[in-house]
Amino acid sequence: MKIQKEELAQKLNKIKGVVPKRTSMPVLQGILAMDGYLIANNLEMAVKAKIDGIEGETFIIPERAFDLINNLPEGEIEISATANESITIKADKIKNKYQTMSPEKFPLTAVQAEGSELTIRADTLLESIKHVSYAVPAQGANAAMTSMCLQAAGGQLNFVGLDGHVLAWDRVDYDGEFELLIPKNTVDRLKSIGLSGDVQIKHNNTGAVFITKEFEVYTRLVEGAYFKYQSMFKELPIHTVVSRQELLDAMTRAKMCTGERCPVRFEIQENQMSLSIKDKTTDYHEVVDLQEKLVEPLTIGFDARLVLETLKAFDCDNVGISFGGPKMPMIVEAEDSDFKTIVLPVAIN
Repeated sequence: MKIQKEELAQKLNKIKGVVPKRTSMPVLQGILAMDGYLIANNLEMAVKAKIDGIEGETFIIPERAFDLINNLPEGEIEISATANESITIKADKIKNKYQTMSPEKFPLTAVQAEGSELTIRADTLLESIKHVSYAVPAQGANAAMTSMCLQAAGGQLNFVGLDGHVLAWDRVDYDGEFELLIPKNTVDRLKSIGLSGDVQIKHNNTGAVFITKEFEVYTRLVEGAYFKYQSMFKELPIHTVVSRQELLDAMTRAKMCTGERCPVRFEIQENQMSLSIKDKTTDYHEVVDLQEKLVEPLTIGFDARLVLETLKAFDCDNVGISFGGPKMPMIVEAEDSDFKTIVLPVAIN
């Protein structure tokens, strides 16, 4: 095949993160070129990137060739399959031959998702995924809780992440009913790959596929029942509004003054929120103005990292914050969408 180096390198870099570092199937440690696509697969997730110029050719680009392709000079590259399961890469005055494996051993997809389907705009999908993905843990004893819940019910498409300390929930209008538990690795790949236009989502009981003109992302689904998150969001008696950026900046400054996992103390009274963090090396204080006067004072503690990650997940200028008491969670709500989160408090002296 003959292809421009920039196009090939760009698509390789989008999908090479799927290639497993360790596997019992060595053939997966390469990327398959076949029928106009580059395909990476780790058996739990497979990504297909559409690329012109490889129709009618089938071969595997081994992992050790990725860096060479990225560092070739701009212009045309020629890749050809040669005898004895090898490929040759040529560019300008450069030529290299790599030993590879038979493409016949490469599994084409991790799942075959042929069932129900929906279509959603990529920007809508990615915005909601970005809102809740920070709350999806990388690991945990309960597999269902290490996934993003994509649930359609009651005229809404719900996006939910939960790690035991923070709960994030976003939703958009949609008519239908289903519940998909998407693994965190797939969630991260959807965020990074660069989806655009319309995204068609097909799913069955075991797998799902996200399809655009440029990419197809296949994933297995996590089995199990998700936490009944809706019941956690209740109207709380103590409520105010604050500038998201001002609170984010204050929390950032407070957090950078300590290397320990000590909590930030919130002392809220009338139109002010006093933040303080203290350990054996730091005694930091800052006051943030509130836009709505509180009816009663409150002192409560939070993990600074969780509050920072929560505020970064929002896009709006102002957020509503509500409390039920010094030992109850804080609810943070966007001013311009249905996105909201719960952050659990921590003990303070």
